[in-house]
Amino acid sequence: MENEYLDLPDDPEEGFAMLHRRRYAELEKVWESGDGNSGWHHERQYIDVMIAFDEVMGLNFLEGLKPVPNSDSDFSDYWQGFRRQVEITSQKILIEAARRHKAGAQTIIVFDEAQRQAIHHLIQKIREHLETAKLTDAKREALFNKLNAFAGEVDRNRTRPEAFYAFAVETARAAKQVNDELKPLQQTIDKVFDWIEKAKKFAEALPPWSDRKKIEGPRKQLPAPERQSSNTADEDEIPF
Repeated sequence: MENEYLDLPDDPEEGFAMLHRRRYAELEKVWESGDGNSGWHHERQYIDVMIAFDEVMGLNFLEGLKPVPNSDSDFSDYWQGFRRQVEITSQKILIEAARRHKAGAQTIIVFDEAQRQAIHHLIQKIREHLETAKLTDAKREALFNKLNAFAGEVDRNRTRPEAFYAFAVETARAAKQVNDELKPLQQTIDKVFDWIEKAKKFAEALPPWSDRKKIEGPRKQLPAPERQSSNTADEDEIPF
């Protein structure tokens, strides 16, 4: 007999939700056929499977629903509460999985106020470099537009860094023509990338919904990027 658990998702929580969907669909077929009118055998079998999976995977979603009543007279109310709990839990798991999948399609990072100030300080340094660089007016305006788009993103609760990536690519193209002048600018750009990379790693480490049952404490301050050893490091030093 084939092991029905082999084709479940590797993530235990998603496996729980998909097993519920599969087993509950089988129950509904039993009810439609009329085979389930003789007792609670099929419902008890469904419960046994879900509790076994919950225990083996260490999820503890159903810990508060044990033990299962032996008496059929007590089972009816228990069954209604059990299937409702499993359905709500499964929907939360699937919603969270969809949220993470969609978030992965486009990077979203979160800065606190101190980090925003630090990045705005670096953005101002970049503006100063652009003002003095030997660029055509059209090229300078294009770079400013992309930089300003990122500056606007930094002030949002959830920041999308794609605008800064576009600015960095455009700057790299311009550097082919005025390479020496844009070297200090590139070093400042690298510092912004340091902040983005640290924030992104922090966002990816956020726990799933099942680990957020308690109120979260204050977030820890992210460490500042390592200082450059070049001569321009002092110029770009953040004043706090």
